[in-house]
Amino acid sequence: MTDIISTRQADCKDCYRCLRACPVKAISFKGNQAKIEPDRCVLCGRCVVECPQKAKIVRNQTFKIKDYFSRKEPVYLSLAPSFPASFTQEAKGVMKLLEKSGFTKVEETAVGARYTVKAYKEEIAKSNGITKISTCCPVVVNLVEKYYPELRENLLPVLSPMVAHARHLKECYGNGIKVVFAGPCIAKLREAEENGLDAAMTFTQLKTLLDQVPIQGEEALKVFHERMETRMFPVHNGVLYAMKGQWGLEEEYWSIEGIENCCEILDALRKKDVQPIFIEMMACQGGCVGGPAIDSPYGLYKRKEKVKEFYQRHLHSPSRPLLDNLVMGKSFSSKAVRKEVFTEEEIRSVLVKMGKFTKGDERNCEGCGYKSCRDKAAAVLAGLAVPEMCIPYMRERAESLASTIVQSTPNSILVLDKEMVVRDFNPAAQKLFSSIPLKIGLKLSDYMNTQHYELVLEGRSSLTEQRVYYPEWGLFTRQIATPLKEDGFVMVIITDITQSEENRVQYQKMKEDVMVKAKEVINQQMMVAQTIAGLLGETTAETKATLMELLKHLEREEF
Repeated sequence: MTDIISTRQADCKDCYRCLRACPVKAISFKGNQAKIEPDRCVLCGRCVVECPQKAKIVRNQTFKIKDYFSRKEPVYLSLAPSFPASFTQEAKGVMKLLEKSGFTKVEETAVGARYTVKAYKEEIAKSNGITKISTCCPVVVNLVEKYYPELRENLLPVLSPMVAHARHLKECYGNGIKVVFAGPCIAKLREAEENGLDAAMTFTQLKTLLDQVPIQGEEALKVFHERMETRMFPVHNGVLYAMKGQWGLEEEYWSIEGIENCCEILDALRKKDVQPIFIEMMACQGGCVGGPAIDSPYGLYKRKEKVKEFYQRHLHSPSRPLLDNLVMGKSFSSKAVRKEVFTEEEIRSVLVKMGKFTKGDERNCEGCGYKSCRDKAAAVLAGLAVPEMCIPYMRERAESLASTIVQSTPNSILVLDKEMVVRDFNPAAQKLFSSIPLKIGLKLSDYMNTQHYELVLEGRSSLTEQRVYYPEWGLFTRQIATPLKEDGFVMVIITDITQSEENRVQYQKMKEDVMVKAKEVINQQMMVAQTIAGLLGETTAETKATLMELLKHLEREEF
């Protein structure tokens, strides 16, 4: 099985937003890249919605559906009852458009939900006081199987509406048909894969598919509209409404929405603090109409109203009888995520690496995505995180490194304001200007000429690699001045080149001495050459020219 959600690495910007959004922390960071951990993930889809870079990719099977179309195979679409909340078109028009796009038949998943409701009632009647939890939401099922495996017996052992509807379609139209599901839930893609559906897609993917396939000619609409309370399944309290026929909740029948609230109730069930008869649990806020792939232009309240309006439009329509032989039983397995326990010493060792030496250092800011520094330390030990994910630690580390560089550099650094008052300096500056009582608040213009710094700050001049000599101190420097415009300061970086200058002067004097001696030697050689020339009758012109050329080169040599 391939991953349902993956990360496009090139677009992952190391922001930890997906981890902050993940309710079960099923995302690891390695090499500054996010990775979904399938064994931990409950497929709630929050990371997909929250990722600002759109780096989270949902598995897409529309290519399979287009292939079915091209091979003229009978493709039956099970359309999630939340579809009126996703499409801007009128519901009947949506279903007609879908059938004209290549689907052999389009039917609402609410048909399968009728089987689910019937089975729920039967199971609750024989529950023997054990609180039963709805299993329509695959995220809730994943949550229990992975993080609350001891509560598996509380899950109603009943097929979800999607799977029930797929079986219904195959019973009615034959096993040779292709059954495809479309809805607002990413977790349904995995559930469809595990339960024999031929393909599944989100509403977003369905809309893309409609843009890619040709619309066929006018055909008679084969959709049978009927009264189905299960059309209300995708909204908060909708399952209870379908079961009880009324919106008012009974004391022993609860409806819980939102994965954090679900976790709170599951914790209470684990501790036996609560014991209602039945709990409708939906991982998404507002129910399925708040799903991660609802792809709706409407707000949550309007989505609920759209679903309710579609349901009410068919209140007086007839209902089809259910099949008698549809098997609705389902079992659940433990997929428990192993919770590693670490010693206090191990936790402390990681905290120290993150610069958390005392309890006061543990800010618990959640910037890294974990609720506390200790949770983050445990994640590091589990191989899910790295110490560098701690934002305050990395900022302090960067500031400390910058401070170390400034404090350690042999170059003098001065920060002056527009009044040429010293705002900051490093030890090298204090050492260089030891004859000045250098301190923060000192007006430097009282001790030296700062006119050029003022011009730089005003933007009327620049100071780059310029030599500045202070005769009062016998100090030669090379300086760079940079305006810090946001603060209204100027930063001056000064390099002491006094020794270099002294070496240059010494070299220049030595060169001049060499030239004087060279001239003396040349003159002596000329006298000797002339004497020899007079005796031998030979010219010295060539020797003279060569020696004079050498002298010119020596005179032209620069420092």
